[in-house]
Amino acid sequence: MKKTYKKPLSNLTLNGWLIWQSIFIVIGSVCIYAFIDYMYHRFFLKNMDYAPIVAIGMILPMSILVSLMSSAFSKTIYQYIHELLDAIVKISNGEFHVKLNERKGGPLRDIYKKFNMMSGELSSIETMRNDFINEFSHEFKTPLSSINGFSKLLLEGNPTPEETKKYLSIIVSESERLLSLTQSQLLLSKLDTQQIVTEKENYLLDEQIRQCVIMLSSEWDRKNINLSVELDTINFYGNADMMHHVWINLISNAIKYTPDSGEISVYSSITKDAIRITISDTGIGMNDDELERIWTKYYRADTSSKYKGLGLGLPIVKRVVEMNHGKIEVESTPGAGSAFTVILPK
Repeated sequence: MKKTYKKPLSNLTLNGWLIWQSIFIVIGSVCIYAFIDYMYHRFFLKNMDYAPIVAIGMILPMSILVSLMSSAFSKTIYQYIHELLDAIVKISNGEFHVKLNERKGGPLRDIYKKFNMMSGELSSIETMRNDFINEFSHEFKTPLSSINGFSKLLLEGNPTPEETKKYLSIIVSESERLLSLTQSQLLLSKLDTQQIVTEKENYLLDEQIRQCVIMLSSEWDRKNINLSVELDTINFYGNADMMHHVWINLISNAIKYTPDSGEISVYSSITKDAIRITISDTGIGMNDDELERIWTKYYRADTSSKYKGLGLGLPIVKRVVEMNHGKIEVESTPGAGSAFTVILPK
């Protein structure tokens, strides 16, 4: 049930607080002035007959004047506060898309800006939740059905040891697929709703790519692939964890679609304004129709069991590159391989 909110009838509380603060400031200021003025006349000018009654007498008219000014000021600032309160109530009721006009925020402009950032993040979380439910549930069914089916065969049937081993192997494989699918989908949903790159740092991009190559060494060594790396020293300012997903996905895809004894090259070229990292392979390649669809979630150019995948790697790559104000280009020929080039601002 949504909470109801009644608008305040006036700004008496704010007005009263400002008036009392003003009166205290006036009294304190006049008393300090009167004391200093008295000391000056008595000890420096040797005027023993001087009395600061005139200064003290200014307390009342000054208090009235400042109170009137504070009252007028409170009415103005109350309008900004009242708009902020209304927006907060909407947020508490689940209306995460509410935005405040920062240009009309007056003295609360910075607060309006921070509020809009909070609203945007809350909206992103809501979008991520809906996206996760709608898109993930469809892909979730297939492996879950396999796990359920083969589990029933183990419980209700009378499988042989060979069949038991086979069924358990399928269950493990499908469980790993569910885990990978969950992690990838959550990451992509988060990236889709995130607008800025946080936790940036200066680091060596070329060393990060080399580490990714080493991490995947068992895969390309198993297929006897000739993998060459030619990278210049590249200083990059960004989120290292996010960029790690880019290189792992692109290199693992190149390994996956490159046949035994094939070749993969990772090299860089740096211009005055941009960093270009190219990962090329001698794999199966793609036609024009496949190239247009590779950035679509869950799309896989080759759905045969030989090339297992979730269809989320390239969408993650594209989103991360775009968040870093870069772009990615692809050249591919069926049967002759593909080349993915990541272009980042220097």
